[in-house]
Amino acid sequence: MAREVSAPRRGRGRPPGPPLDLEQRRADLLDAAEDAIRTVGPDVGLGEVAKIAGLSRSAVYAAFADRDALLDRLAARQSARIVERLGAVLATIDDPRAQTRAAIDILADWFETEPVLAPLLSTRLSHAGGASGSILNALVQILRDGFTARGADDAGAEPWAHAIVGAVSATIGWWSRTETMPRTAVVDHLTDLIWAGFSGVSASD
Repeated sequence: MAREVSAPRRGRGRPPGPPLDLEQRRADLLDAAEDAIRTVGPDVGLGEVAKIAGLSRSAVYAAFADRDALLDRLAARQSARIVERLGAVLATIDDPRAQTRAAIDILADWFETEPVLAPLLSTRLSHAGGASGSILNALVQILRDGFTARGADDAGAEPWAHAIVGAVSATIGWWSRTETMPRTAVVDHLTDLIWAGFSGVSASD
């Protein structure tokens, strides 16, 4: 009599069906994290994210090592969206000053429409999205064009890009609390401030 061969046993706790799509799981958790931050606040923990996503805490930790890793991915996601908007707008603008204003306005719009998410993630934009996807790298290129248009050394583009993000963050944060003027006026003032710096830069410098 032939010996019966038992079917291979599935791993403990592993449900039947196709393997987990980890990237889709991460995308779902990022959606849940955005909702949690908007509703609970910037100090939201992974437990709240798991609850909104309908998952266990262990499932969240399987996708992200810790809260910092999740926030870094959120910053990369937001940065990619801003860069996409910048690309669409700047494709129709040739003047460097107008490009600078458009970039500031897009950042201002982000801070205005995401009053909790933007301040939490803004400090992570310096490394979000990698070399090609970072909002800072997009700003660096815009500023390089501005320096080049004046026949000046473009070495200042990188620190200026960081300064713009910081200035917009602080200024729009103040404006969103006080609303002492229209957003367009705030953007105009910031553009004037930045372009005044360009006016002090010449090829001889």
